[in-house]
Amino acid sequence: MIKTLPDLDNLSVADKDELIRSLFVLAQQVPILAEQVTSLLAKVAELEGRLALNSRNSSKPPSTDGLNKPQPKSLRQPGQKPTGGQKGHKGHTLKRVENPDHTVIYSPQTHCKDCNMLLNKPEQAESRQVFDLPRRQFEVTEHQVHAAECSCCGKVYRGEFPEGVRHRCNTGRRSRRLPSI
Repeated sequence: MIKTLPDLDNLSVADKDELIRSLFVLAQQVPILAEQVTSLLAKVAELEGRLALNSRNSSKPPSTDGLNKPQPKSLRQPGQKPTGGQKGHKGHTLKRVENPDHTVIYSPQTHCKDCNMLLNKPEQAESRQVFDLPRRQFEVTEHQVHAAECSCCGKVYRGEFPEGVRHRCNTGRRSRRLPSI
């Protein structure tokens, strides 16, 4: 491999011919090397693009972000308004109900920890309500086929189960769409 160009005035004709041949071989390799460089640059760009993907700019779930979780960007400029509810905003919350479905009472201990005397009858000091969705439960419908015998000839006639009721236990149309419980 030629690192520096030799003094051409001091070279013989044979040395000059050898130099020309080696430069010609190198010149033929330049387009191949340029193509490889272009291909490798494209591959590096693709891999860097993959590294830049997170749950905000792709369909990846947030659990795959690892320690590189993107920080939320607030659209509010600092100092414009204080955090929390603003003055004059009425606010919204759940309304208490008069007759809750269930009531759980949490009573204090029955004796004083200091003097061990019996405490007076406890009275309600505070109450809080929790609103929750009811549990999903299966609604089971039993399908019964009845049979009747002809009193004259003895032939037995039976009712027929509706379509879709093929086994001793079946799932209905609505429950097939639900995730497992």
